[in-house]
Amino acid sequence: METAADSREYRVVFFCPASNARLERLEVPVRRLLSRIQAPPAELAPLSEAGALTEAGWQVYLVRSLTERSAAQAMAAYVSEATCALAAEVDAEVLGLYVDVSGDSARICRCGPEDGPETFAGRRQAALTRTSEWLEVAPASLSALFQLDPPDAEYEPDADDRFVEEKLREARALMDRYRTAAK
Repeated sequence: METAADSREYRVVFFCPASNARLERLEVPVRRLLSRIQAPPAELAPLSEAGALTEAGWQVYLVRSLTERSAAQAMAAYVSEATCALAAEVDAEVLGLYVDVSGDSARICRCGPEDGPETFAGRRQAALTRTSEWLEVAPASLSALFQLDPPDAEYEPDADDRFVEEKLREARALMDRYRTAAK
């Protein structure tokens, strides 16, 4: 039997370009996914307190559970699928982020309408730092969304983080060469 998880302990948010983000268009693929995975009921709610993110051209939407059971926790394994569905719906790049607020883990996915997903999973701080890089905003603006302490300025990536970063750079370079050759 599934245990009830407090919906405040998990967050799924989507970052969409403000010019393309219309709630009524975004709700359809999210509801479809929630229904398919038999997640608790939820709604997609715009976050007005996104300040710096809004100024950077992003509209932020939170998957808000309508019960104490967490729809966000249920969506954790489906962040990439939801992000790509939203990117196709709005015909623009979308970034999805799942954060376990009480734990130390997060998953992110960036997907364009015609691109495959680019994902990252790991410690919360590393994922929030990566998200801020992808969105081109200060890490503190993301920490404020989750009411978390800002990332530690002293944070140094370990050998595993550096290895993953290097492989991602190589993959991006290969993808750029592929796209250039395909034109």
